[in-house]
Amino acid sequence: MDILVIVGVLFGMILGQFFKCFVLFPAYGLAIVLVLASPSYMENSLLGGFFQFVVLTTSLQIGYVIGSVTGDFQDAPKEFEDSRRPKSRRASSGGSESRERGKRAA
Repeated sequence: MDILVIVGVLFGMILGQFFKCFVLFPAYGLAIVLVLASPSYMENSLLGGFFQFVVLTTSLQIGYVIGSVTGDFQDAPKEFEDSRRPKSRRASSGGSESRERGKRAA
C-alpha cells in the first residue's frame, strides 16, 4: 500500500508539471485498472479494492497539486528579476538612442 501511495504521488507530480487538470480523468481510469489487476485485490474483499482505489486517486490529486505548484515556483525567479530592474534604465536607454539619431540627422 505504501508503494501505491508513493507511485501515485510521483505520477501525479509528473502530470502536474506538464498537463492540465483534465489529464487526471484518464489517470483515474488507469488507477481502476491497476487496482483491479493487482494480485493483492484477489485476496481482499470489494471494500479493500475500493479503499485502494480511493487512496490511489487521492495520492494522484495530492501529487498533481504539488507538481503544479512547483511548476509555478520555477517561473517565479524570472518574473522576480524582471520586477527588480529599475524602470529608469529602460527609459534612459531609449532617450539616448533618440538623441543619437537626432545628432546623426543634423
